[in-house]
Amino acid sequence: MNRRVLAGLAVVGAALAGCSQVSALAPVSGVPITTLRTASYDVLLREGVDILVAPQCVEEQDRFSCTGSTLEGQSITVVAPTEEPLTMTVTVGGTVLFTGKVQSVLDDAAEVQP
Repeated sequence: MNRRVLAGLAVVGAALAGCSQVSALAPVSGVPITTLRTASYDVLLREGVDILVAPQCVEEQDRFSCTGSTLEGQSITVVAPTEEPLTMTVTVGGTVLFTGKVQSVLDDAAEVQP
């Protein structure tokens, strides 16, 4: 029975891998700090940042703060007020890479790539 289940899952997985909709799947959490972390990863990947330590986020009074580092030893910081809609600023080594709405980053990342 276990072999049949595993084989069935493998077939379903292979079939889905060919679907264009799979690339449009986006993490859905509903928890603002997780949403912020996901969007910050999207910005860093889009900008080609070589990440050594992915930003880890904490809530501090009226804002979220995330810190990480690059392979080159530069600091990665992400800050966002806790009020919604979430907006964030992503900075690497003192250079601002992105300032704007978290949802727009998630929407852009969810678009199907050719």
